[in-house]
Amino acid sequence: MTLRLPEWRTRAACRGRLDLDFVEPGKQLAECLALCAACPVVEQCLAEALDAGEAWGIRGGLDAEQREQLAEQTGHPAPVVKPAHGTNSRYAKHGCRCDLCREAHTAYDRQRRARNRARAHAGDPWTQPIALAESLRTGRTWAGVGQLLLPFPGLVADSVEGSGIALSTDAVRSAA
Repeated sequence: MTLRLPEWRTRAACRGRLDLDFVEPGKQLAECLALCAACPVVEQCLAEALDAGEAWGIRGGLDAEQREQLAEQTGHPAPVVKPAHGTNSRYAKHGCRCDLCREAHTAYDRQRRARNRARAHAGDPWTQPIALAESLRTGRTWAGVGQLLLPFPGLVADSVEGSGIALSTDAVRSAA
């Protein structure tokens, strides 16, 4: 994937000036502002910074605080620090659709679905069925070994075991 910059950036006065990426207050800040004042594309640079909500550096002759004030006056989004690429929050909250963010969102969504499935099955009595370990007479009929019991809400295996009924959950698991 080739990154294509807007045409106006090839005419920017700061093009290729990597020393201006992180500007310290003082002499370097004054140099950067003087460079912006003489730049032929300062309006396009400022417009892009306001549209993108750029939160760092000097863009269009203004620092982040000045751009924030101008954004409030003109109705542009306030400058925000966005999460790194390759995160679900960058995909979901900021609408980034790059390959890294899509992969992160897919991984997050898979984990979320697995958690929801596990949570749903944790309360499901049929995921761990109860089987009789020995025959049991119920009224006039007999329940045979290995027969599954119908789980009732509020009835736990411990209370059934206390009544003398032999239960086995391991036999059912090993048979499955």
